[in-house]
Amino acid sequence: MSGTESEHDHAHCHDDRPLVFDGSVAIQVGNYGVQNNYFTLVFPDPVELGAQRLGHVVLAQWRQEASLRELLGPDPIPVRWRAASGPELADHIERTGRPGGASAADLASFARAFLHPERRRLVVLGEPGSGKSSFAVLLVIELLQRMRAGDPVPVLLPLASWRPAEEHLTGWLEYQLLREYPYLDRGTVRELLARNRILPVLDGLDELPAAERPNALRALNTALAAGTPLILTCRTEDYRTAVASASVVRQAAVIEADPLTAEEAAQYLLGSATPQQQERWRPLADALRDDPSCPAAEVLRVPLMLWLCRTAYGRPDPGGIPGELADRGRFPDAADVESHLLDSLVPSVYPVGPQPPPQPGRRASREASWEGRRADPQRVSHWLGFLAQHLEQRGTPDLAWWELGTAVRLGPRMVVTGLVCAMGVGLLVGPVDGTWAALGYRGPEPGLRPRLVEGIVIGAADTLINAVPAAVAFALAHGIGFAFKGGALEPSRVRIRLGRGARRSGARSGHEILARAGLGIAGGLAGGLGIGLIQGVVRKLLSDDPYALRVGLVDAVIYGVMFAVAGGLVGAAMAWCEAPEAIESAPGPRELLARNRKAVLLQWLLFAPLFGAAVAVEGWPAVELLNGNLSGIRLGWTLPDALRFGLLTAFGAGLGTVLSLTAWGQWTVFARLWLPLTGRLPRTAMEFLEDAHRRGVLRKAGAIYQFRHTRLQQHFARTEVRPSRVEKRSRR
Repeated sequence: MSGTESEHDHAHCHDDRPLVFDGSVAIQVGNYGVQNNYFTLVFPDPVELGAQRLGHVVLAQWRQEASLRELLGPDPIPVRWRAASGPELADHIERTGRPGGASAADLASFARAFLHPERRRLVVLGEPGSGKSSFAVLLVIELLQRMRAGDPVPVLLPLASWRPAEEHLTGWLEYQLLREYPYLDRGTVRELLARNRILPVLDGLDELPAAERPNALRALNTALAAGTPLILTCRTEDYRTAVASASVVRQAAVIEADPLTAEEAAQYLLGSATPQQQERWRPLADALRDDPSCPAAEVLRVPLMLWLCRTAYGRPDPGGIPGELADRGRFPDAADVESHLLDSLVPSVYPVGPQPPPQPGRRASREASWEGRRADPQRVSHWLGFLAQHLEQRGTPDLAWWELGTAVRLGPRMVVTGLVCAMGVGLLVGPVDGTWAALGYRGPEPGLRPRLVEGIVIGAADTLINAVPAAVAFALAHGIGFAFKGGALEPSRVRIRLGRGARRSGARSGHEILARAGLGIAGGLAGGLGIGLIQGVVRKLLSDDPYALRVGLVDAVIYGVMFAVAGGLVGAAMAWCEAPEAIESAPGPRELLARNRKAVLLQWLLFAPLFGAAVAVEGWPAVELLNGNLSGIRLGWTLPDALRFGLLTAFGAGLGTVLSLTAWGQWTVFARLWLPLTGRLPRTAMEFLEDAHRRGVLRKAGAIYQFRHTRLQQHFARTEVRPSRVEKRSRR
């Protein structure tokens, strides 16, 4: 090869050819059609991957929920949304822009406007039943369907558990995301929040305690940097009141639901019916158009009632046709129409049928389904009726878990409390004493059988000896405590402070400490006297000892004194270390229940040993002082006696105190045992309340529940509750 050819070929081989780029791949076609490929490794952003996966999980979650709520049908209720009236509800117009109108039938245009870079804050207002939560669900679905790389993920969260005075918004959002979507790790959640890749859709500012709502508005404005997206829902009047004490949500457009017109209601009822069913609906639609002021038209202007009407008469029923709602003879006013439609609420929101499959990535999918999801709607109506009647009798809309026991009158409640305490104490003390007797058997007959017989007899006798006095003592203690308190026992917390900080806000007063000491003395005296007397009777029945009853009287005096002193001491110490729980700032009913349970168990661990030690130590001076001075009875108190007696009284008295004199104990006795046993509540009462809240029957107001509407409470209060019949159905 010549040098000229070599240079020519070399120049030809290095002739620059155009590069064609396709993503991370570059392609160059060289000599003789040879293709050279150049690759670039691109590592995906883990935060972007986390956001995209979260978006898929949230979209699946709310699509399923919207399907269950029948929000995704071809004919949504035509709720119209407009800019809120009144300048006191929104920020300056130049900061918010003019919010366009919206409709459930055309959320796409509203979502496009919301996604404008300068208009990503929204407050949704409306009256009860106007469809605020449904609008939020549909808007989240629409935004997720339009989500692109770099967009924030809309996540709908109920706001009821946030306490702005105690928890920063970012910390609360982090906790809620980890709780709802447990596949996420803390680092990813923090990165998503730090990069503004979460669009909080906060549902229910009105479900916060009234005193917390202004604090929440201030915290939202402080925690969210300028331009950070946000969607907030609230009842109109509650928002107006909160804004008057704080500030509007800055840079947020405010929209409000318009009531439906009679014409819109008529069009919806006809349009949502199939061609084969339209004639069934035409008489009602014609009545709404002909007389827009009739009672039926007044009620059906509320989206909730219109949905109930469509659901209640959705299936052909020879016994009822939609047109009957316009019959003024049967339904003379709006309240009658409303009550009739509310009868169909439970069957509508508790449909009978198979549940959808679990969703991956969500907390709810990893939990066992609540029994009420497949419960007979009639049973659910009975349970809700019981709760409503309980509230009507108390004259309050506030459903507090620690007050459920007061649905039972004081006398029967004392009996139930005493019986449960007796069972607990007897089953705790009897087997221990029986085992102790079997191990220490020194009878004339050797072998296992007499040892077992001895243990069984002593165990059964000690079960009776301890159970009966426990029933009397703790029943009286509960009744006296209720009378002194003037109401149900409220949740409390443990506070142990020494020195200058010992007296601080929330501590029990001296009067309360003395009252608790007196309660301990009375309960201890009753329990000690009862144990001694019954012990004497049982000894008389099991033996021919002529001094058995006299010994029982002596034991009653000694035990009564010992238990009274120890009970007074421990009662005063417990009261001194207690402080009322800040119910108004509790994050929610379940959280408050868990906090009180921990506090009660801590008290048991702290003060039950103190009570047992006091009884054990008191035995020696009591025996020395009274030995031979009571009817000439000789007494003895050994170290094994002290240890056994102190240990058993510690756990027995502690268990009875927990069940009879604490909020969590009364919840356990009644909400977990007695009320389900009598058919007035399901076995899992808290899960039932949470599920009713999710379905829209109840609402949260801090640590308490309320019926979603006052009329709903009044309606269910008229439900006839027959525990015995419910119990029979549950057995079948």
